Amino acid sequence: MPVITVAIHPISQDEKSQLIRKLTDIAVEITKVPADKYVVFIDEFENESIGLAGKTRAEIVAGASA
Repeated sequence: MPVITVAIHPISQDEKSQLIRKLTDIAVEITKVPADKYVVFIDEFENESIGLAGKTRAEIVAGASA
């Protein structure tokens, strides 16, 4: 059973549904493994738990809106 895991900041339920559907579709297209065999896990991390270039995502987002 193929597994796709995505680590991401919090997203809406609609975005999760789209992500699961589209990741599954492209994986099926490439591998020819049927969609019903795929499992997709979405690991969400709070903005304070994601870092880039020495800053948290929360700091980056706050700076972009300032």
